[in-house]
Amino acid sequence: MTDLVSPTDGVAITPPPPSTESGRKSKKPKKPGALGVGGWVAAIWLITLSAGALLAPWLPIDDPAKTDFSVAKNNSSPFTAGHLLGTDNNGYDIFARIIWGGRVSLVVAAGVLIIGMVVGGTIGLLAGFFRGKSEAVLMASVDVFLAFPALILLIAIVAFMGADLLNVVLGISLVSIPAFARISRASTLTYSQREFVLAARAAGASQKRILVREILPNVILPLLAFGLLVVGIAIVAEGSLAFLGLTSTETISWGGMINGGKKPLQQENIAHTAMIPAVTMFLTVLAVNLLGDRFRSAFDVKDSAL
Repeated sequence: MTDLVSPTDGVAITPPPPSTESGRKSKKPKKPGALGVGGWVAAIWLITLSAGALLAPWLPIDDPAKTDFSVAKNNSSPFTAGHLLGTDNNGYDIFARIIWGGRVSLVVAAGVLIIGMVVGGTIGLLAGFFRGKSEAVLMASVDVFLAFPALILLIAIVAFMGADLLNVVLGISLVSIPAFARISRASTLTYSQREFVLAARAAGASQKRILVREILPNVILPLLAFGLLVVGIAIVAEGSLAFLGLTSTETISWGGMINGGKKPLQQENIAHTAMIPAVTMFLTVLAVNLLGDRFRSAFDVKDSAL
């Protein structure tokens, strides 16, 4: 090994020996936002389920409201001739009702995501940007909703407004607004002190321009990442209301199917009529949560920011 000599004082400097650790390989840094195998499986499941729900009227499946009288009293097996997942105790095709029930979950997910982001995001954006009395008033209104247990408040809203699907979406959205507001406020507080915002202020940009052009694009991404987690909760909430009989009986939903499968499970020990929609809901919520975790890690949305 050749020693290096400092040109100033003649002191020999020996470079450090190369690392000789065996079995340790340099790991390539993960790409930000990489989904991974689990994330891609979750995305494929959600895309397939969403496509089936959107295209349900044109798919070659049975009418979900049509009774097959030949098997109406013989639903002991999910492998019934002519029915992919069997029939329930009323003779309805379970597979068809799973697909059509996905439409309800899709409507609930989209409605809660849009309303929660728009209303809650706006409240948090204004509170975090203007601070002072505006922040105190807006966040106090948010804290009022947080003081009530979410499920009890949701049941009260649906019972008061009615069991229509629109009222269910509005009720779940109202319960989710405080969480979106807190995420939006936390992100706004962070970005309002960044260099590009200070530069915009120094350049004479109006507050409206700073909000819309500088802060809002950076707040939307954390809201979307958190919104995926809220979507999973919203699907479970709608299923819980349907299971409790607080939604319209004319609406085909996974929670209603689970509720309808209680009687065969308890009296005849037939499990598939309740288990199939329950497993479908479980896999859907799991997929949404996996994607939400991936995006939350990518955009650094921490629970402590709430």
